[in-house]
Amino acid sequence: MTIDEAIAFVAQRWLAFDAAIPLRQETSLRDRIAVFAHSVDASLHRRFPALAAASDQVILLIVAKGVELSGTVDRSDIERELGILLPP
Repeated sequence: MTIDEAIAFVAQRWLAFDAAIPLRQETSLRDRIAVFAHSVDASLHRRFPALAAASDQVILLIVAKGVELSGTVDRSDIERELGILLPP
């Protein structure tokens, strides 16, 4: 397992989530990502068992990078909404 594989997995899951899960239009990006992160957590750990020992911050980074990789949300919007800086 590589971190890039986990990020790519999350990106695909985000695309499916974003297309299939109806959230109110006024739901903030931060809240949308939080709902998504909660929903993807179990499948992420099943697919990548090594992440079971990962901190919440590492999981958040993987989720945020996955959302960025999906191409549906600008990096600056993710960083602003989550209050983090994403690595290149």
